[in-house]
Amino acid sequence: MYNLGLIGGNLSHSFSKAYFDKKFQNNKIKNFSYSLLPLNHIKLIDELIKNKKLIGFNVTSPYKEIIIQYIDKLGPIATITKSVNTVFINSKNEKIGFNTDFIGFQSILDNLNINNPKALILGSGGVSKTISYSLKLKQIKYCIVSRKPRINMKKYSEINNMMDDCKLIINTTPLGQYPIINNAPKIPYNLITNKHCCIDLIYNPKKTLFLKKAEAQGAQVINGKQMLIKQAEKAWEIWNHLITKDYV
Repeated sequence: MYNLGLIGGNLSHSFSKAYFDKKFQNNKIKNFSYSLLPLNHIKLIDELIKNKKLIGFNVTSPYKEIIIQYIDKLGPIATITKSVNTVFINSKNEKIGFNTDFIGFQSILDNLNINNPKALILGSGGVSKTISYSLKLKQIKYCIVSRKPRINMKKYSEINNMMDDCKLIINTTPLGQYPIINNAPKIPYNLITNKHCCIDLIYNPKKTLFLKKAEAQGAQVINGKQMLIKQAEKAWEIWNHLITKDYV
């Protein structure tokens, strides 16, 4: 049996287990399992891998950046973004980190219908680096908005005069995620128009308060479900390929 799973802090929002369980059932895959594995501290990761006999796992908040300290090798996108959401453990017990979030978000950008957009990225956590890189490759100018801004970032209180110019707004924060669904990033929603597109990387609930507020202003809204599916499929592709190459 090849054991996979998802590590993170609070995993009550996650659809990952349900997604992979359904995939395994529909495709009659009986030699894989997928579990939700809440982790109180990243320093416990090696113990968890050993106890659960994992050959791979996904990574979610708050460990996408700090997990790199426990990784032996990085894939090319993970090297650039310094963010890991998929890990494979080879037969030498080496942990190899990949970033499949990038593939997921690129799939959203590929279907956007906005001419020459500029973007606001809400949040400066691990996944914001992936979003930044995706936008850069699409030659979309962006600004990161943070409660604790670093160099070249903006505070939430500083973006009023940017709202008209930035027609693409992407929430990378966990605000509004199940079970605390009545939260939303503090942006001037009254300045959102029907020419804006607002993307929330959250997929549970289906429509966050952020998206509801944006939609009420006439904006196009997109949740994170497509990104979840695309990144999960890429993770599965990586695991399958490397298991066949290394274990079979």
